[in-house]
Amino acid sequence: MSAHNIDIQLNPVKSTITLGIPIIILCFLSSFYSIIDLYWIGGLGTSAIVCMGYISNFIYAINNLGDGIGRSTNILISNAFGAKEIEKTEKYAEQGLLLILTLSIIIPIVFIPLVEPICAMTNIMQYCEQIYAYIAPCLGFIIIIMINNFFSAILGGEGDTKRATIIIVAGNIFNILLDPILIFNLKMGMLGASIATIAGGIFSFILFVYLYSIKKDTLVKIHLNGFKLDLEIIKEIIFLAIPIIITNIIITIIGIIITYSLHIYASPIAVFTYIIILNIQTTVFTPIQGILKGLCIVTGHLAGAKRFLEIKKTIIKIFSLGLAIAIFIAFALSIFHVPIINMFSTEYVVMNEIRNILMFVVIYIITFPIIMGSSYVFFGLKKSSYTLMFLIFNLIALTTFIFIFNHILCLGSIGIHLSIILSNVLEAITMILVLRRMLNSKINALNLENESCQVIN
Repeated sequence: MSAHNIDIQLNPVKSTITLGIPIIILCFLSSFYSIIDLYWIGGLGTSAIVCMGYISNFIYAINNLGDGIGRSTNILISNAFGAKEIEKTEKYAEQGLLLILTLSIIIPIVFIPLVEPICAMTNIMQYCEQIYAYIAPCLGFIIIIMINNFFSAILGGEGDTKRATIIIVAGNIFNILLDPILIFNLKMGMLGASIATIAGGIFSFILFVYLYSIKKDTLVKIHLNGFKLDLEIIKEIIFLAIPIIITNIIITIIGIIITYSLHIYASPIAVFTYIIILNIQTTVFTPIQGILKGLCIVTGHLAGAKRFLEIKKTIIKIFSLGLAIAIFIAFALSIFHVPIINMFSTEYVVMNEIRNILMFVVIYIITFPIIMGSSYVFFGLKKSSYTLMFLIFNLIALTTFIFIFNHILCLGSIGIHLSIILSNVLEAITMILVLRRMLNSKINALNLENESCQVIN
């Protein structure tokens, strides 16, 4: 067992933060890349940013088909390390990669022809040409993005988040450098932004191939002869991945509902503002998200070793840290939002819309550690279906509140953001209560098992 895995068992809180630091850097730079990408695309006009609001939801759903396989494989590898079943980690990695390759062939064939019908169905045909110019090349090369996400997850599963971060960040930097050249210098517009994204992914892919096929110093090995179909392991990966994939699809649906509701009940300015705020939120959330992703890995290792009391203690400390960071971020954003927003627009209507929804943004930031943290712990416990169940609950609550506040009370964008907050608060409270009950049940069952063993001995 590697030093990473030994440290996770002995110092779970320290390991959560240690594993989280490279992920924080990755999340921050990825979010920063998204903001820079949005900044360059913003030079094409307001309509281009509105397009990205729809594109990002669609791309998120497609990418996360691969991410679902990668994350489920990551969790199973973490559990196998915790149970000291090292050989099994390689089988999970090989069968997971086989699934990724299969998906990367199916996705472009199925989804590229659906872009225009989806635009027509959602009444956004005025944006269809720009959306297609960006999304079609990305779907055509989806194999690159999916494999990068997968290899990054595998490295994380063995506790090596540092090299995974370096490789992904290198691709994002390459993307950022290409953006202005392709978008403006070569006058390729949205197509240029798409090609820059693909080129960045190819750069990361080359580095992953070097690491696994040439350097070969990873703990989890992937052998070509492992590409023989193993139905039992495939079923295990898919069983855990399906709730994760559906969860990501529902997150996309929620994003589309919010974007479309703002478009219908408010104005294009409200959509524009929401997209900007969403990207800012993603960036400022990176310290919390990085630590919570580290918690997922640690939870997987400890669950494999059946150390549920340590999981509970670790969760309490990490959640407290996450809440403290969230409160600081909310306070800072409430003070410094003006210069941040001015990076994207200095129009009075945009600033006025930001002021109207700022309170809701602050509350959302504070609920984020509980919702995201509980989700990652459920993933680590191999209970991804619980996260799915709570997200469905959130979706039902969100659509109900939007109907009440907007269709009946006609509150506009404020009603939509109020709906987001109320549904998130309800989800956070319910998740933490269920998680607490689940861990207490596992701890009690393990204590009874140990007592029975002592009596027999």
